[in-house]
Amino acid sequence: MTSSLIALETFVGFRWLPADYWDLSIPVYLYLAVVAGGAYLAGASAWFRRTLGGGGGRLEPELIRWGFLIAVVSAAGAGLAVMSHLAVVYRALLFPIYLTNFSSWITIGTWILVILSVIATLCLVLALFGEDAADAGDGDGRSLWPRAVVAKVGVLPTVDRLVDRVRPPTGALVALHAVGVLFAVATIYTGFELAIVETVPLWNEPVIVPALFLTSGVAAGVGLTLAVTLLFEREIGRLAGGYAVAVGVLSGVSLLIAGIGWGEVAAGGMAATASYSALTEGTLAIGVLVVALGLAVALVVGVVLGAAAALGRLPEPVERVGGPLLIGSFGLLTVSGLVMRILFLLAAEQHPVVVVA
Repeated sequence: MTSSLIALETFVGFRWLPADYWDLSIPVYLYLAVVAGGAYLAGASAWFRRTLGGGGGRLEPELIRWGFLIAVVSAAGAGLAVMSHLAVVYRALLFPIYLTNFSSWITIGTWILVILSVIATLCLVLALFGEDAADAGDGDGRSLWPRAVVAKVGVLPTVDRLVDRVRPPTGALVALHAVGVLFAVATIYTGFELAIVETVPLWNEPVIVPALFLTSGVAAGVGLTLAVTLLFEREIGRLAGGYAVAVGVLSGVSLLIAGIGWGEVAAGGMAATASYSALTEGTLAIGVLVVALGLAVALVVGVVLGAAAALGRLPEPVERVGGPLLIGSFGLLTVSGLVMRILFLLAAEQHPVVVVA
């Protein structure tokens, strides 16, 4: 495992800046932040459907809890990734003091990620503990495993009572989840952090790059939430089908946006042409194929299987393999999203290009 990480770090550093400047932590941060947003959207949408739409299926609570849990873990991973890149870590810990330039996307993004993390954590705690979660039974749904951990400590009844005591009314909960949705969508900032760099044509696309980062990241976050849920549920019902269609559509939109950006890079100036050549020749071309394959497979499998399940027309033989197909395709989608961010850094060329004879 260690040798693989070293090889990947070396690979990331072979392009125009050394590995100690653009290391693996940067694309991981850019990716996990928006994956957290996508996972939160999956959990929040299931919560809204259950709370306001009167849904009472078994899958909804699982999607809610897994979505919020993946959002919290992804946001924490993004924070750790960016902190590992900083020379002075305490500045990140004291960001309210040091990050006060709100005209900077770095400052804006930090606040977005922190606030999303706090809201996702609150939503997760409210979904895991309290009378409703206790009534569900500790063994009903694998997403309830944190309750078992707290029960081992011997404080589960106390935590349940405390959470119910501080639980806001439904109106306040709706407002909390709605604000979280806004911050989840605001993870589009990860694209703006690159798009504002005018000296790198591959990045300097103020519409394409942010839109691509948002749609692909949200697709991965929702897809990962559904995949983890289906690992334990296996049943592909109408609700799971609807989420699968959403992932497929987002993947298709991402593929379309990437295609438009690809054409603009190919027709650009010297630096853009250099980036295009890097992406079409040699090792990086493999990464491009992985990204295209991940988006295309998620599009086809998500839309076809998802639509059939959502309409209740999924044949029984197909239903038996449908779960593994969705899990595999959305797993590939998750990997391809990270590869995409790595490629954005590896293929970056500054303008003007200096050619040394």
